[in-house]
Amino acid sequence: MKIKNGKLILFFPSIVYEIAQWLFFPLNYLIGIVCNIQPGRSVWNEKDFKSQKVAGSGRSLEDVRQDIIAEKDVAYKEEDIVLLYDSLPDVSAFDDMIGNTWKGKILRTNASILDVAEWALVRPLGWLGLKWGKRFRKQDVGDPLVVRWFNRFYFPLPIWGNVCMIDVKWRGVPTATMIYDRQPWKDYFRLLTKENGKVVLLGVWTHKHIAGGWFTLTLDSDAVTN
Repeated sequence: MKIKNGKLILFFPSIVYEIAQWLFFPLNYLIGIVCNIQPGRSVWNEKDFKSQKVAGSGRSLEDVRQDIIAEKDVAYKEEDIVLLYDSLPDVSAFDDMIGNTWKGKILRTNASILDVAEWALVRPLGWLGLKWGKRFRKQDVGDPLVVRWFNRFYFPLPIWGNVCMIDVKWRGVPTATMIYDRQPWKDYFRLLTKENGKVVLLGVWTHKHIAGGWFTLTLDSDAVTN
């Protein structure tokens, strides 16, 4: 436990993550099943991904980017997000992400598992002052889910176990990737913006090769990570 900048931040020992991921195995297995039947089931990293037709809505990618940065409460067309993702600079796990805490926000597409989480959990809990994010303490020590209460009390929820951060080549570009220790899941990141001192990443959560939803991470520079 640490207190800094008026924030109370909790850390758990590694054994807590090991126990939690076994206790929540049925739930996590069910999440994997739902990924395979979601309406927006997308395969974005097969060998022929470069030849896949990703038409999008015709909107300017800069307009999409600005809407995401502004955190507009709208539903995006997933192909627009894919096109935007491919246009963004890569980020490094070691230089840009490890040692930092991040605030998360789901990008709705009305066709992913994260949409369900947004409506069923994130928004109702947000009314109580609870928000979510991620924390990467070391290369092989990280929290895929950190909850903060009114930006004052931070505590990890280890239901998905521990994660590590490395650079992985995905969609043709080596980029920062969050890998779950015990789940067949990965999160891939690109840099959305670092303007005016605000660092925002665009991320996609995947179950094996299926995109389960999109989100952003915004650097929380006031939070203690280690």
